[in-house]
Amino acid sequence: MFEDYLLRLFSVTPRRAKAIFNVLRGRRTVSTLFAGLTYGCLDQLDSWHGVPLERFLATAEALVNQGFLASPQPGYLQLTPDGQQRVAATTLYRPVALSAFQTVAVRQFAAEAQLALQVVSEAVHQQRRYYPVTTDPKTQARVKAWVRQQSRTREVAAAVYAGLHAFLGQLDPQLAAIFVASLTGYRQPGLTDAQLGVRFDRQPIELLMIRKDLTCQWVAWLQSHPKDPLAGLLAPLVKASPVSTSAQRTVRDFSQSGDLNQIAQNRRLKPSTVREHLLEAAILTPRFPFKRVLSPAVLTQLSDGFGGRQDVADWQFAEAQAVNAQLTFFEFRLYQIMRCHDATS
Repeated sequence: MFEDYLLRLFSVTPRRAKAIFNVLRGRRTVSTLFAGLTYGCLDQLDSWHGVPLERFLATAEALVNQGFLASPQPGYLQLTPDGQQRVAATTLYRPVALSAFQTVAVRQFAAEAQLALQVVSEAVHQQRRYYPVTTDPKTQARVKAWVRQQSRTREVAAAVYAGLHAFLGQLDPQLAAIFVASLTGYRQPGLTDAQLGVRFDRQPIELLMIRKDLTCQWVAWLQSHPKDPLAGLLAPLVKASPVSTSAQRTVRDFSQSGDLNQIAQNRRLKPSTVREHLLEAAILTPRFPFKRVLSPAVLTQLSDGFGGRQDVADWQFAEAQAVNAQLTFFEFRLYQIMRCHDATS
């Protein structure tokens, strides 16, 4: 099953395997983010955090040995005809909301929400002695603080129940049942992925993906319903932007001065770091002011050379430099990023 999720990330066109795996693991170098953008998997950034790179590489090697992937050159993998058939035949759950990982501490919220629901459930039944679903001090402290902020227990419980009922009502009935069965409350221990797999006739790895995606969907629902009690638990775990704080500051500085060298000097950064900040922001924010960074002359030259080509990941900097020897790699990469966003807008 893990193999099938990995296969979906490849195509008949060769892709850098390690770059894809690092997107899933949450690595945020510009090279990794650009790979995620061009390969169409940036929405899964950090969604497999904690899975060792070695496991991804070992699984990919197994898929090559089985004939589902091929390696046309070192470090690159592509689907074989058998791999294409396997991808087309799989009925695995397809996540739809994993992009929440870019701006929300989803794993932390999942732990806190599980504990908060347990606390409310037990309190309604006046139970004070029970085993908490987590003993993590940070999680327990945040949930305790949240509980202190609430009004009467039954009122909070009623509001939480109403919110859950509304959220679950939007889901496919089986997905809603999986979500509920994974929760722990009064006289109801939440089921593990293995136990859920037996009950719902699915593999544990698929149940892991379902729960992960449903949590992301729940996050989105709570963000659109700020009066729900659990929205208060979520709020401190949400960032305004997927862009790093330092890169955001660079973008603000550039919007004011437009001088990369001056920004580097003022902030005591290397000019290359400033450029990487802008590339990171451009990748993660489609409304980046590309035309303020790229001059009209550069845009015209690159458009003339690559305007009719959609294979952005295969463009070569040497081709662009052959037309304009003064062109920088930063300008070339920024134009590639702009074209990627244009293609999906």
